[in-house]
Amino acid sequence: MTPALAHTPVLETARLVLRAPVADDLPAFLAYATSARTRFVGGPKTAAQAVEKFAGMIGQWVLRGYGRFTITRRDGGAAIGHVGPLMMAPAEMPEFTWSLWGADVEGQGLGREAAHAMAAWAFGPLGLAQASTIIHDGNAASHRIAASLGGVARPDWPAHFGADFTTYHFTKDAAL
Repeated sequence: MTPALAHTPVLETARLVLRAPVADDLPAFLAYATSARTRFVGGPKTAAQAVEKFAGMIGQWVLRGYGRFTITRRDGGAAIGHVGPLMMAPAEMPEFTWSLWGADVEGQGLGREAAHAMAAWAFGPLGLAQASTIIHDGNAASHRIAASLGGVARPDWPAHFGADFTTYHFTKDAAL
């Protein structure tokens, strides 16, 4: 029997299904996390670091009652990315995260579609009032997603990862 997270929501869009991570997603995540695709998010990771990060993605659901979803296509089900809120410490604002795991799924609006579904859930049924995200200045696609969600760049907020990053603030009213 393969263990799975219980009682996690499943979000559906016209082209995607967002669901809790499962063990079968690990090979695709491992390929992503150990590749140069992660250059904007602290990678590439070693295989051991990637497995630990994947376990942490699952652990968020247990620690906080929410976490990152695995992004899959409705027509195939293979894992193509992740999206969801992350909270490292209870005193911090949740951070919206999103990543597509392969170049073959870029440029189709899938990241934006997944991020919008996640934000509607986070600001709706989950009940968040605000969130942030931190994006490397070289990641133009993620900046476009943040803007499409109503994110406001906050240069006055601390630069957690350095001067090459922009922090965005999202509020329920601006995102929906």
